[in-house]
Amino acid sequence: MDSRYITRVKTSDFYPRMKDRCKAYSFPEVSPSMLPEYTLIISDRATDVELYSVCFYNTDSNLAWLGWELGNHEAPKELKKGALSQLIKGAEAYAKELGYDILFTTSKTKPVIQALRGLGFVEGDTDVNHYLKLL
Repeated sequence: MDSRYITRVKTSDFYPRMKDRCKAYSFPEVSPSMLPEYTLIISDRATDVELYSVCFYNTDSNLAWLGWELGNHEAPKELKKGALSQLIKGAEAYAKELGYDILFTTSKTKPVIQALRGLGFVEGDTDVNHYLKLL
């Protein structure tokens, strides 16, 4: 039996913990209105400690988007080792199950980038800025 498990939760239920984790890592606090319906969480089976989370954005195309990859700053490092990659693999399996062909994410966080590259993700664009406009 695997020592970890992945759950899909309503992001609205997870948001208070997400907000705390963003603050702990000095990430910007994201408005709940910008988040998808579901977040995937990987936890340690023996302790039920959440290790990492990632928001899963469903789209109306063949591309699914992962966002807001967050570690649980209170989880012991030894429990977290390899868990981010395992969570992303779980997100891949979930995306395939839903019929997606492409999984997309953005990150400038070194551990996230290392996990993505280790799983065969390739860098898409370079030297590109994101543009947002509040409506």
